[in-house]
Amino acid sequence: MSPPHLLQIVPSLDGGSLARATIDAAQAALAAGGSATVASAGGMLVPQLLRLHGKHLELPNDRNPLWARYSLPTRLFASLRDVEVSVVQARTPATSWIAQSVARRLKVKSIATLHHPFVGNTRVERFVERRQAQADAMVAVSDHIARDALARLPAVADKLETIKPGINLDRFDPAGVRAERLIRLAAELRVPDHCHVVICAARDEPGRLTLIQAIKQLGRDDVFCLLLGQTAGMTAFEKELERQIVQADLLGRVQIGPYVEDMPAPYMLADVVVATGGTRRGFSRALIEAQAMGRPVIAEEGGGAAEAVRPGITGWLAALADAGSLAKALETAISLSVERRAELARAAQEHARRHYSLARSNERLLALYDRLSGGD
Repeated sequence: MSPPHLLQIVPSLDGGSLARATIDAAQAALAAGGSATVASAGGMLVPQLLRLHGKHLELPNDRNPLWARYSLPTRLFASLRDVEVSVVQARTPATSWIAQSVARRLKVKSIATLHHPFVGNTRVERFVERRQAQADAMVAVSDHIARDALARLPAVADKLETIKPGINLDRFDPAGVRAERLIRLAAELRVPDHCHVVICAARDEPGRLTLIQAIKQLGRDDVFCLLLGQTAGMTAFEKELERQIVQADLLGRVQIGPYVEDMPAPYMLADVVVATGGTRRGFSRALIEAQAMGRPVIAEEGGGAAEAVRPGITGWLAALADAGSLAKALETAISLSVERRAELARAAQEHARRHYSLARSNERLLALYDRLSGGD
């Protein structure tokens, strides 16, 4: 393969699975002898990109996709005068539109990465989503997203490929988490002693309101639920979550927590890790990471998160937007015997190792970059 010179365009590097996938791809390109440049509005993972010897180009955080399409490509192209680029990869519908314009100016190919199913509510959002089909290649991060894309855009079948993200299995290894690290984190997150810990780790994750209702229906004082992912300032959705927590009389039992970069430690605190969102979820990195750490997982049926679960073996599926079904799955998870929990942990770790290796995922991405940049 020829070394890839990768430009990725992403809204921000402010934590979360989108930013993590961007850093992983950059690291793969650099490890293959190429270069990696990310254009974004910045964020907490920029220092990590720079430590890898990648480059970062600052983009204004323009939330209007139409204005961004006409204003950003020219500015970005001017910033790339001294940067070698052989392929451009976008991480969202809006950035895909920008990437296509930049790629044409650079005379290279573009990739539209589908991290979510098509969920546009307005005419503009739907228009921008469909413009992804004009990229030279499309990558779906789950079978659920691929099916959704083909149902809406049948003509993209020849350019669509499913490449599921992988995780660093050396990093997500229970043996690497020391007791003092757990004690310190439990104190920072204010986790009560002698409680069953439920973790939901995704910022503004759809379906979190269902999880709050499920905790209420569970009716147990020995269950503590952490909704991780908050960064600087609370979003409108997080404010609504807080209101729902108060209304459900769950203060002290459900808590909104910060984004945690060192996620292996929170998983070790958890009795079960939950991903909500159902059909709106394209994928759940958290469920893969949690299984690699030997933790039981729960997802709602019908979406990309559910693909990561082996029902009854590594976790459970709850009915979509059904608080009662989710409460029942939670009760099952926290009531596991020591022997059953150990058995599940072994199955979950094997599942993660077999199907979600970062090295294997990177191999497929690098092969795609090579094809698009004219390699053999």
